[in-house]
Amino acid sequence: MAAIPVGATAQSLPRVTVLGFTLNADSTQPRAGSQFHLIVTLRLREEVRRIDAVADSLQLPDLAALEILGDERGLSAGPRGSVYREVVTVLASDPGTIALDPATFDAIDARDGKAKQWSTNALVLHVAGSPGRALARAATVALRVALITAAVLVALAIALSLVVRRASAPTPPMPVPVPPKEPTSRERIVEALALLRADPSRAGAMRARTVLHRMVGASDGETLDDVMLRAQKSHPLLQGVLPQIERAAFTYESDLDTAVVRAIAALEDALR
Repeated sequence: MAAIPVGATAQSLPRVTVLGFTLNADSTQPRAGSQFHLIVTLRLREEVRRIDAVADSLQLPDLAALEILGDERGLSAGPRGSVYREVVTVLASDPGTIALDPATFDAIDARDGKAKQWSTNALVLHVAGSPGRALARAATVALRVALITAAVLVALAIALSLVVRRASAPTPPMPVPVPPKEPTSRERIVEALALLRADPSRAGAMRARTVLHRMVGASDGETLDDVMLRAQKSHPLLQGVLPQIERAAFTYESDLDTAVVRAIAALEDALR
């Protein structure tokens, strides 16, 4: 991919060698009203340890035509190089064709020391209509009206009951609600396994990854090394699970099925 000179200050840009930069979607023909994922993949020759060193220099295309539901970033780094992936969960409200411009990345080219800008491919989405959407909306509205009506009737009945009780006897104190029980570590692992079994795809792996990251108290911007360090101290059972989940969430398309199978197996082992 050709590099384009940019005007950014050289000191603010990472010094790297770009091996590949792509923009893809897990569906280029999504249905209106159904969520799907845009995936930006950047491959570098150098071992980059800080995710913000890459993310701060990467610019996503204009997504004004889509509703953004979430954004997951991941960085896998080692002696053979680094792979940064950003998965954006989006939704198209209306059918039609949406043309997305390329994503861009500004950096110092380690091969010649010059500031350059790399671009991904552009992406065209063909959003199909949803025949049952109007019917579903009508059903939702009808359900909301029924619930509101029922709530009003219940409120009136409670108010009348309170008036009658106050005239005859004092009202007993309301019971104190019991706070919900925090899920155990095993229940969290069972939840992640159920999510991945129900949806053995990259999206399912991302949801299982979120459950496990929350389990160890990790934030969205932390790398796998950071999360592994947290798990080592509090949840050692996840030492063999987290790398497999990370692989399933950010691996190549050709490796995705194998990565998901191994992630499921690792979760099952953790429950034994």
